[in-house]
Amino acid sequence: MNLMSLFIFLCCSQNTITGKVVGRGGEPVVYAQIILQTTDSIVVKSELTDENGIFTIKDVANGTYLLNIKYFSENIFSQIINVNGNLDLETIVADEGLTLGEVTITAQKPLIEKEVDRLIFNVENSISASSGDAIDALKVTPNIRVKNGKISMIGKSGMGLMIDDRLIPLSGDDLINFLKTISADNIKSIEVITAPPAQYSAEGNSGLVNIILKKAKKDSWNASLNSTYKQATYATGSVFGNFNFQKNKISLFSNLDFSNGATGPVETAKVYYQEQLWSTTDDRKDFDNYISGRIGIDYQISKKISTGIQYLGSSSKPNIEENILTTITHSLNNINSYIKTNANNKRKKYTNSLNWHALYEIDTIGTKISTDFDYFQFNGEDDRIFKSDSLDSFENIAPDTYISANNNSKNGFSNYSGNIAVEMPLKWANLLYGGKISFNKNISDFSYFDLTNGNPVFDPSQSNQFKYDENTVALYFSGTKQISQKWEAQIGLRMESTKTKGVSVTLNQEKSNNYTKIFPTVYITYEHNENNMFSLNYSRRINRPPFYSLNPFRWYENQYIYSEGNPFLQPSYSHNFEFAFTHKQNWENIIYFSKTDNGISQITLTDNNTNIISTKFSNSFNTEIIGLSESYTFDKVKFWESYNSLDLSYSKASSLISYTNQKREGFSTYLSTDNTFFINKKKTVVLNLNFWLSPKGVSDLDKNTSSSQLDLALKWLLLNKDLQISFIVNDLTRGNRPTYISYSNNLKQEFNSYYDNRSFKVSITYKFGNKDINVEKRGFGNDEEKSRTK
Repeated sequence: MNLMSLFIFLCCSQNTITGKVVGRGGEPVVYAQIILQTTDSIVVKSELTDENGIFTIKDVANGTYLLNIKYFSENIFSQIINVNGNLDLETIVADEGLTLGEVTITAQKPLIEKEVDRLIFNVENSISASSGDAIDALKVTPNIRVKNGKISMIGKSGMGLMIDDRLIPLSGDDLINFLKTISADNIKSIEVITAPPAQYSAEGNSGLVNIILKKAKKDSWNASLNSTYKQATYATGSVFGNFNFQKNKISLFSNLDFSNGATGPVETAKVYYQEQLWSTTDDRKDFDNYISGRIGIDYQISKKISTGIQYLGSSSKPNIEENILTTITHSLNNINSYIKTNANNKRKKYTNSLNWHALYEIDTIGTKISTDFDYFQFNGEDDRIFKSDSLDSFENIAPDTYISANNNSKNGFSNYSGNIAVEMPLKWANLLYGGKISFNKNISDFSYFDLTNGNPVFDPSQSNQFKYDENTVALYFSGTKQISQKWEAQIGLRMESTKTKGVSVTLNQEKSNNYTKIFPTVYITYEHNENNMFSLNYSRRINRPPFYSLNPFRWYENQYIYSEGNPFLQPSYSHNFEFAFTHKQNWENIIYFSKTDNGISQITLTDNNTNIISTKFSNSFNTEIIGLSESYTFDKVKFWESYNSLDLSYSKASSLISYTNQKREGFSTYLSTDNTFFINKKKTVVLNLNFWLSPKGVSDLDKNTSSSQLDLALKWLLLNKDLQISFIVNDLTRGNRPTYISYSNNLKQEFNSYYDNRSFKVSITYKFGNKDINVEKRGFGNDEEKSRTK
């Protein structure tokens, strides 16, 4: 059965029921439970009213139903209704016997929520993620790993990262540095989307991570101040503040964040030549100095039309000091010589993100049109000076081996994009369709100056200017159908047409590429009863090359080691299947399969004759991954909440590069547990323990050794929970330091990185404002395309 015939099969009558529940005095009944039952008392749907007392029940088949409204387990309204089309019940006056204005409602979402296509991690309810930056929050997000300066999804070959549903066009160090400028206190939740629907960009090989930022609270003002001190190898201090205001038609939200300090990562590498072992240790000091801010305003023009504008910007100086020592050892374990390099990297990074959005709600049953226009700008400057000497076995400088050079680079990236989406609830299906257009421009200018003789001498052979343009037009469509009370299905189709042009001005190289691809998605769910649900989904995804990986410029570390980009890189594609069984919303079982073709990675070539080590981006592998993922939330004890997960996968990868000529297959395992203990009855003293373990296994074409991390956090809530004091210890056992093993030209290589994860942190947060009125939060709409610049 093809997609079109499946969609026709799903198209049967379904309707939407809307209404508003108020008390006798006309005040809205907030968070009342709306229950739709058949005439023989079988529950069909259940929804809650929002802060205005409004509710919407979608995907209701034609028929006669009993509508019940409950408030604090008390039935306050009952009525028989006939559904033969979309139904607006308008205003319902509840026959409640209590005064709603005297009731204080405190509803806190669970730490982990499950939906058909995603897992939602509520950061604002997590102790270990409530201070620090977005990287710290991602480190404790279920199914996400932050290792070796990379963010990945458990059991997936690749992923994209979004801020408020907009893809971030950054990658590598620039993505990490950008996320460090976002305070965890400004994050509402993180969504781990394993099977993204058609409205999302097809970028991100196997899934997307969506960071949802907080928004202004309704009919109130609120503010908070946070100060954090972190001690790793070096100290880091940060200050964060926000102010939000919402009244009548105007909503204002803002925040400002500042951080200054450093960390001490260490990177090691070993290359086993036939007669020699080259061991390199890079002892670094990475500076963490940035200031970032966000401001936005939304305006309700009328009951149906709203609009807003938002800005997010940051300025950082992530400088790096390096002390690199390469030890050359003969096969008899006798040290032959050394190569000693000192480098100072002065870096500046700037980002500007501007969004204008508008929403037109056509009717009360959910038909609406939304538009977004976005601009994103990234500018980076790197000024790297390195000095290198060769030394004999007695550490005496060898004659005529001194070299020194200055690498300068300027990198500018800009993105303009526009998106329009239409949501249309119909009798036979809920439709969502729209389109997007995006224009990307990247200019990189690299200059190399030889400083060996004391005076800078420009070397045009080592310098390069690279320009890259990428324009994409996308159209998408999806339809959701409630087939019956137990069966629901959604199908989607996204078409993306892309034109690219890369020009190396210095090397006189030009590469153009035009392609149009189709990306289908299919979801089918079966709800056997309220405790057991089955789901099956499929998606096809694309992973476009990061912009910096396309630049053919060579970046020299010393006379023997360099890296370079590849202007001829092609996108990689993946097919992803998932079958899931969920029991009582706290036990999830997933069987998944992913196949990636033309995977992109950095390949290191070692030359046994010249001892030159070169690293280059390539479409280097095909891989297949099949796995089992288990997660269980334990909440049977009042003082203890625990989220536990296990992922077991088997991968099979084959190289597409002749000089690596290797295949790799084997198992990988990942276990994690996140435990929250409430020390007292008022839940004002809370202890958190987070632990994960990744035994030795395989990663694409590499083997990896075992690694683990243990985090502890203790939080006190004082002054009616407005004052929060947290003590956090990360990577207590210093176990997060895996080694990766690969082969090139039949020579063994080992790489190990430790990113100074072990640290102690003290965080103080004070919240104040008018909190007597019900609140909800608003997110920031940054740009749509951000996953691939350095």
